[in-house]
Amino acid sequence: MQALKHEIKKIGSLALFFLIGFGYILVVMKLFLKEYSIDTYVLSKAIIGSLVAAKAVAIMDATPLINRFEQSPRYLRILYKTFVYTLAVLILGIIEHLLHAYHQTKAIVPAFKSFIASENFYQFLAVMLCIAIVFLMHNIFKEIDTYFGKGNLSKFFFDTPEFRPKNSRVLKDKD
Repeated sequence: MQALKHEIKKIGSLALFFLIGFGYILVVMKLFLKEYSIDTYVLSKAIIGSLVAAKAVAIMDATPLINRFEQSPRYLRILYKTFVYTLAVLILGIIEHLLHAYHQTKAIVPAFKSFIASENFYQFLAVMLCIAIVFLMHNIFKEIDTYFGKGNLSKFFFDTPEFRPKNSRVLKDKD
C-alpha cells in the first residue's frame, strides 16, 4: 500500500508539473491561432498529455537507458534525458500524425507527403521545441533537487520561510 501511495504521489507531482508546462504551451498556441479565427481545445490536450508524459517519464526513469550517464557531469545528464524524452515524444507524435494522414489518404507514401507538406508540420515542430523546453526544465529541477537532497527543492518553494526579526543577523563562519 505504501508503494502505491508513493507511485501516485510521484505521478501526481509529475503530471501537475507537465500540466502547467503543456498548458502554458497550448494556451499560447490558442492565442496565436485565435488571430486567424481558429478555435482549438487545449484543456483536454494538456491534461491527457501531462498524464501520459508523467507516466512515461516515471517508467523511463526506471530503465537503464535513461540512467546511462549517471557518473557524468550534471549538464550531460540533463541534456541526455531531455533528448531521450523529446525523441520519444517526437516519434510518437510522428506516428500519430502519420496515422491521421493515412486515415485520410489510405496509403503510406501519400500520407507521409501530406504530413510533410501540411502547415501542421511547422506547428508540430514548434510544439516539439516547446515540449523539449518543458522536459529540460523538469530535468534541471530534478538535478537541483538531487543536489540539495530529495524534497528540499519542494521545501524551498512551498514551505513558509522562517520569521527573522529585522535587526537579527545571520552569523557566517569565517574560515
